[in-house]
Amino acid sequence: MEALHDIIPFSMGIGTLAFGAMLVLLPYLLAPRSRGRFRGETYESGEPIIGEAWVQLRAHYYIYALVFMAFDVETAFIVPCVAVLRSWDSWMPVIEVSLFLVILSLSLVYALKKKVLEWQ
Repeated sequence: MEALHDIIPFSMGIGTLAFGAMLVLLPYLLAPRSRGRFRGETYESGEPIIGEAWVQLRAHYYIYALVFMAFDVETAFIVPCVAVLRSWDSWMPVIEVSLFLVILSLSLVYALKKKVLEWQ
């Protein structure tokens, strides 16, 4: 019985690696091959290609992405904390979450004060 408990994680790891290899190799083996003159061109759903594929975005897009990521991380941190709120025995987790919210709120106030989120 002890040997069975030792081999289960090993066999699950081998199975996971085999499944991952299958997911990579199967499309490579079964996918149709294109050798036409349009092989290296950008796919535009049958329409003629318009412009280049390389488009530079303005810095505002990146700033919005960073602000979104900050609040996304906040949500990922706060939702589990609120889910176990009733089981907290002390005030320390409440203080930690409150401090985190204060720091994030101050960063948003700073971004608004610097007019980072205004579109020009």
